[in-house]
Amino acid sequence: MSDRFILFNDEQIDAQQIMMLTDLAKLLLEDPNVKVSFQKFQHYDPINNTCNVSFTWLHRPEHIINAGLKSDIMLDTLGFKHTDPAIYKEVLDESFDHMSFFKQLFMLIEEYRLSNLIMVKRPVTKKLFKHRLNVKIKQNNSQIHVYQTKTTYTDLLFLAIEHAILNENFINNISINDDFDDALVQVFNRLTQIFNLQSSEDSYDLAVSIMILVDYLLKEDMLNQYYHIPERIYRSYEEEWTLEDLKRQDAANTDQSQEQEHDPDDIETEDAETKTNDSQNDSNSYLEMELHEGENSDILTDNDREGDAGDDMTDMMEKKGKGSNNTLDDEEGGAQGLNQQYQLKGINQNVSLTFNRPDILPAHVSAYKEAVDSVQFEIKDLTSIIQKSMNHQYSDIRENLTKGRLQKNLLNWFIDDQYKLFFKKDAFSRKLDATFTLLVDASASMHDKMEETKKGVVLFHETLKNLDIKHEILGFSEDAFEADKLNQPNTIEELILYNESTLKQNDARIMTLEPQDDNRDGVALRVATQHLLQRSESQKFLIVFSDGEPSAFDYAEDGIIDTHEAVIEADKQGIYVFNVFLNQDVIDEATKKTVHNIYGKQSLFVEGVENLPYQLAPLLKKLLLQSI
Repeated sequence: MSDRFILFNDEQIDAQQIMMLTDLAKLLLEDPNVKVSFQKFQHYDPINNTCNVSFTWLHRPEHIINAGLKSDIMLDTLGFKHTDPAIYKEVLDESFDHMSFFKQLFMLIEEYRLSNLIMVKRPVTKKLFKHRLNVKIKQNNSQIHVYQTKTTYTDLLFLAIEHAILNENFINNISINDDFDDALVQVFNRLTQIFNLQSSEDSYDLAVSIMILVDYLLKEDMLNQYYHIPERIYRSYEEEWTLEDLKRQDAANTDQSQEQEHDPDDIETEDAETKTNDSQNDSNSYLEMELHEGENSDILTDNDREGDAGDDMTDMMEKKGKGSNNTLDDEEGGAQGLNQQYQLKGINQNVSLTFNRPDILPAHVSAYKEAVDSVQFEIKDLTSIIQKSMNHQYSDIRENLTKGRLQKNLLNWFIDDQYKLFFKKDAFSRKLDATFTLLVDASASMHDKMEETKKGVVLFHETLKNLDIKHEILGFSEDAFEADKLNQPNTIEELILYNESTLKQNDARIMTLEPQDDNRDGVALRVATQHLLQRSESQKFLIVFSDGEPSAFDYAEDGIIDTHEAVIEADKQGIYVFNVFLNQDVIDEATKKTVHNIYGKQSLFVEGVENLPYQLAPLLKKLLLQSI
């Protein structure tokens, strides 16, 4: 199995975590299109409308991870609203000899200012920033210890300044060397002004005043990077530029979407930077409790999760197989393309859907008979068990009726002129009030699993048919060779349709399923969900057969999030989604965790696809029995 699905640059993606952070960002920025991404350094990117949180918070105790990531989001959103981009541009335009030192010094001072501003405006966040501060103090102490053993003083000087700011202690007790001692006394005296900072300009003035004292003493620039200023963003600043203007400008330049661009400064500092975009779940309850005590806020509703504004959406081509230039806007102004009935937006807004009905050949008929023979015992056992369970179901007895079977209590013969002496036992319906959709991954990665998968699908189909349960079987894939930024052609193979599912015809069409190219799982799930919502049955089940690798054009790591969101959307509408995860080898824990991130605990892991039919039988039994 490809590691691409499980890990992105050695960092496992937690879909639920990304979505919670995205909801927080949307709420604070009051922007339904904002995204969240992992980078080495926290910052907000208004050009791509992305809140970047630092992956350095990961692999810590859970409460520290939550505090670090949430405080990053607050600095990206609330903090960004209180920054002056003109001042940031001035910082970049300065001409000190040691510019890395100066830029990091400014960002250190500015982060202190913004953190305190946020805590004043939202006192409930103090606990989060306290955890953030404690981690930074520990990191600072550790780095000071390292650089005290070296003969390079630039980093040690910066760390001494950071130590004073973090601890709000401006009595110098960190020795560097004799050349720096007098300057440090003056630096620490200047640092006391940090309590009076009101704006980005104040932070800039303080950083400049300190830089004048130390620039001539430094012989080399910083070896390390502790704070980051996104230069690409602020070098684009013009005098009339505002956050709202930038967003409008960006939308005009890209037709409401733009492909994610990476700041070279963002990626040069670390080989492994996790990027996870387009999160759209609504889990806002925690937001209200933690962030909006006593405030009037616009809380997002179930339908407020918008798609990815960072996807390239230009004029689409003809509808059939190529999309169209006729796009629709949802209530939030987000483009949905021509697939609005399937709620395809954001990263999927340029998907074009084709529904294909494969022809049945004689070879398919004979192959189907062989598949039925291979699982006939499982089919018979399942059918028998479910029917027996149904036959043991009885409804309430209605007594004192004027007709029916004679009841034992004949008292009414003497007291009632209408002689209500009879009872009836309502006939139990032998038809289960349930329906199924089987969704089969037909991508190239399924080539070594497809034959056994077909047997599993046949087991489902024959059992459901015997029980007179309507169902649908669909395959899905994306054309990798035709996909581009303007159009991603996806094909839905209509193997078994509802109206024919309980009839003895077209069964062999299941055997026409063959591995194709890519798979855009989130799209297929939304298609199947909409089909199920049109059914009247009270119980709706969606079973996904997949090897767990969402892989399509511009969809690799984003596909994990998008698929998870599709599962959440289905669940909210009363559809039970279950994943059958197929693998020829032993499935490791990291893989299982990622699958659980997508589907929750509703997953069946099959190691060795030849075991699929035998492992499916208990699953189908469980689902059917809960429908009785």
